[in-house]
Amino acid sequence: MVKLGTEASKLPRVRIKALAPLKIGAVVAGSGLLLALIALLLMAAVFPPGIRISPADGEKEINPDSRFLEISTSRWGASLSTIQVTEQQVAADGSRFGGRVLDGRLVDGRYLLANSSNPLQADAEYKVTVVGTVKTFGLGGVQDTPVEETHVFTTVTTPMPIISPQGFSVMYGKDAVIEWNIPVSSLEYELEGVQSTLKLEDGGQVTRISLDQFEQGKEYPFRLNSATSNNGRELKAPVVSSIRTPPPLTVAIEPADGTIGASIDARPAIVFSEPVSNAEQARSLFSIEPQVEGSFDWVEPNRLVFEPAAQWDHLLDVTVTLKGGPENLRGINGGFIESDVQSTFTTAPYKMIEVDIASQTVTLLENGHVVNTFLASTGSNGNDTPLGDYIIYAKIAKTDMRGTDYHVRDVPWVLVFMGDYTIHGNYWATAFGRPSSRGCVGLPVETAKYVYEWTPIGTPVRIY
Repeated sequence: MVKLGTEASKLPRVRIKALAPLKIGAVVAGSGLLLALIALLLMAAVFPPGIRISPADGEKEINPDSRFLEISTSRWGASLSTIQVTEQQVAADGSRFGGRVLDGRLVDGRYLLANSSNPLQADAEYKVTVVGTVKTFGLGGVQDTPVEETHVFTTVTTPMPIISPQGFSVMYGKDAVIEWNIPVSSLEYELEGVQSTLKLEDGGQVTRISLDQFEQGKEYPFRLNSATSNNGRELKAPVVSSIRTPPPLTVAIEPADGTIGASIDARPAIVFSEPVSNAEQARSLFSIEPQVEGSFDWVEPNRLVFEPAAQWDHLLDVTVTLKGGPENLRGINGGFIESDVQSTFTTAPYKMIEVDIASQTVTLLENGHVVNTFLASTGSNGNDTPLGDYIIYAKIAKTDMRGTDYHVRDVPWVLVFMGDYTIHGNYWATAFGRPSSRGCVGLPVETAKYVYEWTPIGTPVRIY
């Protein structure tokens, strides 16, 4: 029993010694696989598979002369499916315009156009979107996971002037101002029709062009031939524009210059070609002779009226003067009155004569009121009575009248208003109320005598 017992007790020890190397090997092998798996997972975490795009997202001032759009996969397990590249131009003011999707392909990691050229150009913004798949590890093992990468970047900026499509409008005493998107160190330009002076300011961010001589209402062709920015970039192409000066501010004075027989209630007015920007100065530049009490009023943005405190005297010459010059009134577009403007009108006398060709009548007015109307005979066809405003400047009680084919003696009660044209008594006429004279205004003799005695020298005559 001992011996058996002894032999029996030894058997397990022999079996244990035989299995130990196997267990140790299994443990070591399992540990190695685990370590390899952990290392693989760590590599996937530290260096994950993915998509690489260069230039970087948000990168600026990419130089197309030395940089390309490069797209690739990183490490293992990544693949590309679609690439979309959108280009927008960058204007001088920083705004974007002209968006388009580029048509290109990937060649050895570089995105090129169909003609194998670099798609990148200066003054542009690019949005690059790449879609693909990468290998990822999960509980279910290795699997393909969709991934999308987007980069937005801008290329190098070239000098561009900020110029309105309408060009420059330059007022008196001001310069044509060109602002640049980036500072420039030099430029060349042409300006036709006027001498000018160029000056760079604000470190080259602003260019001022001064006109050596200023004339209103001019337009000068302007061409910017070249410009170099502080970063050495050149203007892409010449820029064509124009420099304009505003038209002069013009005025019309009412009653018009030379008006005869203006109402004694007339309110002199100055009508400007456009609203005035410094209207508060007008009162100090507007004068009336003879000086009378009254007030000025802007009844419209471009109409200044003088309201006299009392009626004008009859047969009074009233002179309205407005000072001109660039330092005085300015229109809202910058124009000014070239020189002083003056206008004189004459108020109506107490008496006035009106001749109506259509009705063949002569009307007498006193202080604007009709006092008498008579039938008359004015010029027949080819001998028309002249229309317009005149003044009786001579009175003749009786005179002979001669023409190429007539000679009439002792014509009575003659009022002369223009050369040989008169208002007179017509003793040879048989009817009035129809044209029959050789240009004068004929009246029955007794009527002509009444009009003659009623009319003083200087009485206005209006024929219409």
